[in-house]
This record gives sequence, structure tokens and C-alpha cells, in this order.
Amino acid sequence: MNDVYTIKEFEKKNRKNHLIFICDHASNFIPKKYNSLGLNKKYMTSHIAYDIGAREFCIKITKLLEQSCFLANFSRLLIDPNRDENSNELILSSSAGIKIPGNLEIKCEEKKLRLKKFHQEYHCNLAKFVKKKKKKYKKIFLISIHTFTKKIGHVNRGIEIGLLWNKNMNLLVPIQKKLIDKNIFYGRNFPYSGFHFNYTLDRHSKNGLIDNICIELRNDLICSKKRINKYIEIFTDIFSLLLK
Repeated sequence: MNDVYTIKEFEKKNRKNHLIFICDHASNFIPKKYNSLGLNKKYMTSHIAYDIGAREFCIKITKLLEQSCFLANFSRLLIDPNRDENSNELILSSSAGIKIPGNLEIKCEEKKLRLKKFHQEYHCNLAKFVKKKKKKYKKIFLISIHTFTKKIGHVNRGIEIGLLWNKNMNLLVPIQKKLIDKNIFYGRNFPYSGFHFNYTLDRHSKNGLIDNICIELRNDLICSKKRINKYIEIFTDIFSLLLK
């Protein structure tokens, strides 16, 4: 397994279209030399380190639809692949009010090392993967999978699903119609805005030239087999329409 990313492919032959599921925050892994960036296990297994449930969801739906997925194998606390290289949120010194000791006063050399080893390698290989699928299929779709917490601070987030988009609404419109039909409480560019937090999709869709969408799932709703299967079924039904 590659240290930086994992590719899983379950492709069905003789299809014209193809879905690539992308999971930027699939893992809470940090190499031993970083000593968990000074954080204890409580924080390393929490949402600040990775998107809980996103990896499992991504792999399951990829397998069921017989498509492909591209997963990050490192924690966003090390460096966030869903942020621009010049973003002040690329390497956080704190997250959700929790200080990240290993990221405090980080030296320029260390930032460059993480940028090259993790961020750039991840995006370079994702670009190659997208290019390969574009050559093979008539049309491809990029779907980013993330999760969010039910509660942030003292605010409860009631929505079940967030649909994040930027310059391309081709997937947003049919997906939201399906969610309405299924009585799913969803938000558009909520709980985060796709105008500001859509770096990976913007970059690899060439700013919307490839149809794309980011699906945010509330993590408490996919924390058990029964619950995750409900949303797997919903989105399998939705995305299967793109493969006909």
C-alpha cells in the first residue's frame, strides 16, 4: 500500500461513464517520527484528525457501484490535502480549540517536506488517475466524500447531508431532487461552503469542467452498520443513474 494514498477499483466492463470517489480525510495516520504531533489518543481518534466514517462509506459505495476510489492515507493534521498550498489552514496550529503541539512554530523546511511528501504527491497521483480514467471512459464524474460532526461548539447541526458545489451544478440539481423525494434533510453549501472549501474538486475538475460534487455526511448517522447502510442505499440509488 502506498504511504500517501490508496486506489481501489471495482470496474464493471462495457460502461461508458465512470465515477471516481475521492476521500481527502480518510485516515488519521501520522508517521511515528511525528509522535502524534503531541496529541493523545482521544484527539487522534476524533474528527479533528480525520473524517470519521468517510473511508468506510467511500469504499462500500465504490464496491457496490463497481467504480473507483482514491483515498488519502495521512491525517489532515499533518497537512490538509483539501487546502491550497498557500492557505493559512494548510497546517493547523489548532483545531476546534485544541492546540496541535507538533504544528506550533513549524519550520519552513518541515513545511516544505510535508508539502512535497504528502500534499503534492497525493495531488500529482490523483491527477494521473483522473487522466487515466478520462481516456478510458466517455464521461467521468468526481465525487468527494466527507463527514461532519452533529455539534460544533454549542450549535447542533440538524441536517443529515451537505451538498458542496462551486462552479458546476450539474450533479447538485438532480441529487437534491432525489434527496427531497427521499425526505432527507440536506443543505446546499452547508455546513461548509463549496466556494471556499472545495480545493481538491476545483483542482481536479479543472474548475468545474468535469462534473463534480462534494457529499458531506453527518458522522453520527453513519457510525453503525445499520445507519451507514441506509445512506449507502440512498446514494447507490442516486449515483447508479449516472451509469446508465
